[in-house]
Amino acid sequence: MTLVTTSRRSTPVTRAIAKDLAFATGARYLPRGKHGLREISCEHDLFIVFEQQKSDILMTVYQEGEPCLMRLVKSHETGVREGLLIKGIKTSDREIGMILDAGECPVIYTDDLEDGLFLSFDGPQRRHITLALEKIR
Repeated sequence: MTLVTTSRRSTPVTRAIAKDLAFATGARYLPRGKHGLREISCEHDLFIVFEQQKSDILMTVYQEGEPCLMRLVKSHETGVREGLLIKGIKTSDREIGMILDAGECPVIYTDDLEDGLFLSFDGPQRRHITLALEKIR
């Protein structure tokens, strides 16, 4: 099962994004606390860590204990969801989509490249989150 967590010193924004992504993907959310990455990687083959990096948020995807994908969250927008709740994610980033699609997360791909890379998902309590991403590696 996939796990979504934050850095040890997370901010309310990174926690909210991580919790909502876990909700949308059907993953487990773990408040990091004193859990080390080594401990987490022993229990989970796939996990995502959100951490604050100055004014941006860094999203790192780990597979089998090794970082396999890093994205900088350049901006995030939280709005009110219109209509029905949709489980899964909508993204223009094929790499993230393929990693999450391999699990139990439904992925909708879009080729809307005018806006660059984005990741969009529905959270609880009628929240809808859109993350503008930038490739790091």
